[in-house]
Amino acid sequence: MFALRSYQQAAVDQVREAFRAGRRKPLLVAPTGSGKTVMFSYVTASAAAKGNRTLILVHRQELLDQCHRSLASMDVPHGLIAAGLTPDPSQLTQVASVQTLVRRFDRVMPPDLIVIDEAHHATAGAWASVVAQYPDARVLGVTATPQRLDGKGLGQVFDDLIRGPEVADLVAQGFLCKPVYYAPKTVSMDGVHKTAGDFNRAEVAERMDKPTITGDAVTHYRKYSDAQPCIVFCTGLKHAENVAAAFNAAGYRFKVIDGTLSKEERAARVAALSAGFLHGLVSVDIVSEGFDLPCVSTAILLRPTASLSLHLQQIGRVLRPAPNKLRAVILDHVGNCRRHGLAEEVRDWSLDGIKRRAKRGPQDDVADTRQCPECFAVHTPSPTCPQCLHVYEIKDRIPDVVEGELEELKAREAVRQRKREQGTAQTLEDLIRVGKARGMKNPYGWAHNVFKARQAKK
Repeated sequence: MFALRSYQQAAVDQVREAFRAGRRKPLLVAPTGSGKTVMFSYVTASAAAKGNRTLILVHRQELLDQCHRSLASMDVPHGLIAAGLTPDPSQLTQVASVQTLVRRFDRVMPPDLIVIDEAHHATAGAWASVVAQYPDARVLGVTATPQRLDGKGLGQVFDDLIRGPEVADLVAQGFLCKPVYYAPKTVSMDGVHKTAGDFNRAEVAERMDKPTITGDAVTHYRKYSDAQPCIVFCTGLKHAENVAAAFNAAGYRFKVIDGTLSKEERAARVAALSAGFLHGLVSVDIVSEGFDLPCVSTAILLRPTASLSLHLQQIGRVLRPAPNKLRAVILDHVGNCRRHGLAEEVRDWSLDGIKRRAKRGPQDDVADTRQCPECFAVHTPSPTCPQCLHVYEIKDRIPDVVEGELEELKAREAVRQRKREQGTAQTLEDLIRVGKARGMKNPYGWAHNVFKARQAKK
């Protein structure tokens, strides 16, 4: 059968153990770029080999295509249920667009297992309707961000949370690229209202779609990631069109990608970026999930969001490794990294949701960072700047940042501490002790994966 990476096998083993222990609806949490589709496809292949029926739920065409390719690579016969496709109900495995499935329940045999991709959406009406339609089926959810847009957990749907690998561990092992962050404080969200848990789209679009901000984005793209494959995240179609026009006027080749385009045209533009005919795509709600293009090395954040899930999904688009790709550059013009933190941070995920940070001012939660007045580095709070060794006054406050000036963000001390702990654990037994101290459900599997990865590099 298809061979999994060691950390993927460990995650699959934990899923199986959860089912054996009597759990009916476990939720597997693993970072963007870790291969969640591969992992649940592997589980599906095992189910099909035993004669069990599996129904995989997705909500985007790109996710359906990605799942189709993954199952085909493992030689798993399957049917596809989506608008414009002819279903094949004879197959044990079905991949379904959830929006189409809720209108075609009569064409699907009751499944033994339901897999919910991007399971942070699982509380929405269509997903809930499918789960309710098949009450006897076991459910496996997979996501990188196990919470709803409003920060609430997924405990009403799932009964166990399984933590896969952490971003920092995958970066250390070479399975993800090292992210480097540059963040100006050019846009304030003071006074912007929230709708359905996120900043109001119309108000954000009005605040963001300005030549000074767009020009700043072009300038810093040229400075930090000139002509590198890029994704720009925008607030709406008009904003995206103006941003693409500004990049094109500066001599680059950018195109908009959004839901108004046909499937074929979206695929053509993605292919053009992959082949080097385009420098970048300007996205409106398209490539935050299910977008797998490892060559993209730069993300430009021009869409402020109050959603931690959306923030991590956007950053995750550029973390996949590729030949000659030494790092992933995140140019954050909207303060999302200061608001939510960095991808490498270890978050306190649970089915009850993640604990919110205390409010610190007129804006929403602000990550625990400090900005050096000498070199403008942004780092975890400490008495001195780790970059230039500037010593802070005790009552010093975070200074205002000159508009348009970019400063590199450094990972928090928690991430560095985890790396130090792991680095000093030289033996398998030491690694197991570290895993237990971190409260891992399967410290033995994690320790074996890390130890095996080290041996392979020697």
